[in-house]
Amino acid sequence: MTLLSEDQSVRPQPCRLQEQQPTGTGTGPAKDYHDPASKWAEAGTADYGDSGEASGAWAFGAVEPPRRSRGRLLLHGLVMFGREFCYAVEAAFVTPVLLSVGLPRSLYSLVWLISPILGFLLQPVIGSASDYCRSTWGRRRPYILALGGLMLVGITMFLNGDAVVSAIVSTPELKRIWAILVVMLGVVLFDFAADFIDGPIKAYLFDVCSYQDKERGLHYHALLTD
Repeated sequence: MTLLSEDQSVRPQPCRLQEQQPTGTGTGPAKDYHDPASKWAEAGTADYGDSGEASGAWAFGAVEPPRRSRGRLLLHGLVMFGREFCYAVEAAFVTPVLLSVGLPRSLYSLVWLISPILGFLLQPVIGSASDYCRSTWGRRRPYILALGGLMLVGITMFLNGDAVVSAIVSTPELKRIWAILVVMLGVVLFDFAADFIDGPIKAYLFDVCSYQDKERGLHYHALLTD
């Protein structure tokens, strides 16, 4: 029978290596390279998404983001309300506007087909770009602002394209062609931006809010958009 000495019977401990300091600065504290908490703390803080509002958090969400006030959650929900309001305006006016500019009925379905195709091809690209964005405004805000601006441009072209073309072009045939193109472009641009903005808006909520605030924010979304 082999007898274990006191040192041999103790459970082996992780190797602790001494942190190297620049010459002349002395010896620093020992660092445990087997400790996951030490490793992630050394790696730096995690970006919770936007503007450093939850800076100081460790990776994998070890620190809960700060609680958000009801007013801020309502303001966030109003962004979704504006999107749904613009959608309602488009749904109410798209048929009479397209027919008033002389769009053939056979091409009417083409207007609704272009935007889903663009979404299928580009939405993963924009979503990935948003995840890796390093703007000083945060990961989501630049995309929300850009897509919101495209929505306004699209709905303006859609509702006023015929009037703008009529003021610029005098030839009846050219006016009809350009009016159809401008209005169709406005509809496609608006649908594209309105479909894509939904992802960054909800991702922003999940990035900067605690679990309780996420539920409250989604409740306000449902209240303002249904």
